[in-house]
Amino acid sequence: MPPKDMAPGERLRLSARYVDGNHPEDALTLFLVASPDQSTRQVEVFRDTRTRESFERELEQERVERQRSQQELARLRLELEQLRQKYADPRQLHWLIYSHSMTREGIRARTFKKSLIGQEGNELRVDKGVSYRSKYRIAIELWLVNLGSIPWNNIGIEVRLLPHGDWPIVHSWQQAMPEVNVAFMVIIEMEAPSAWTSVECELLLRDDSGKRLRIRGIEIP
Repeated sequence: MPPKDMAPGERLRLSARYVDGNHPEDALTLFLVASPDQSTRQVEVFRDTRTRESFERELEQERVERQRSQQELARLRLELEQLRQKYADPRQLHWLIYSHSMTREGIRARTFKKSLIGQEGNELRVDKGVSYRSKYRIAIELWLVNLGSIPWNNIGIEVRLLPHGDWPIVHSWQQAMPEVNVAFMVIIEMEAPSAWTSVECELLLRDDSGKRLRIRGIEIP
């Protein structure tokens, strides 16, 4: 029985056990909250005894549902793989045409200036590079060579559109860095500026240890 002087909102912990003493591990702990409008001085807890057949039916229902979910997952995986095979062909052009990403001039491209090739910083050298421009996106294909014995770890990239400032990256990808003197590729993609004038940008590459390489004067077609 709760105390008569319980204040509204006061919490009372109540432990309930079955009268027959069976299943002591199933004892319940309740927290009762005093309310002046909705209250009772007696709480009854009932237990419904379930038959073995009831548990077996529930287990069978769960087994059927699990099997159905596994079949649905297998179907979705098959559909995903079929879509990958259909659209992952890198030779296809129809998506560029369908999305109006190409103009009549197609995808513009410009190789890096000779002055950029061979730039070095913290044992990383620029080997070659190409910038691309579609109607909506800019992409930079950058080839680098690791000159040191320890590869860079987790290369981070920042892009600045000159003279406007930071240029958000919408997608980036990079090959695993080889040990020494082997070129690897990094691709950075940004939204294209609204005007079709040629612009320049610079890249800042850094890794977890603080190594940095800045590449200035990359021309965008």
